[in-house]
Amino acid sequence: MMSVGEEGYLEAVRKVMEVSKTIQKGIKQIPELFIVGSPDMTVIAFGSDKFDIFKVNDVLSTRGWHLNALQRPNSVHICVTLQHTLIAEDFLKDLKEAVTTVQENPSAFEDGMAPIYGAAGKMPDRGMVQDLLIEYMDNSC
Repeated sequence: MMSVGEEGYLEAVRKVMEVSKTIQKGIKQIPELFIVGSPDMTVIAFGSDKFDIFKVNDVLSTRGWHLNALQRPNSVHICVTLQHTLIAEDFLKDLKEAVTTVQENPSAFEDGMAPIYGAAGKMPDRGMVQDLLIEYMDNSC
């Protein structure tokens, strides 16, 4: 804030909030997706009841987008920052294409993180999730 001042800071926040709303609107226009909750700020979580959202995340990763996987419900989230103000439309385009790719190839992407996150979300013993992820990371990364 020291370098941009209060007005510069407020302008940056305004831009980020506008882009957050743009991304939310774009996600809502993809019928296979739903937004988790009602995001008031810049963290937007979304999932799908039609397919494995973690596969969409795997496709997005191949295009340079790195979203965070969530569970209960299975979803991913993007944290909108000032950098997204220039590339929000690129993200939405890639997201739409990732959804199409997963729908057209539902058995693909079994080598990504989707199987790990999907299995972890179904385990009734949450302690097993930590053990599984540690084992996976130790042996495959």
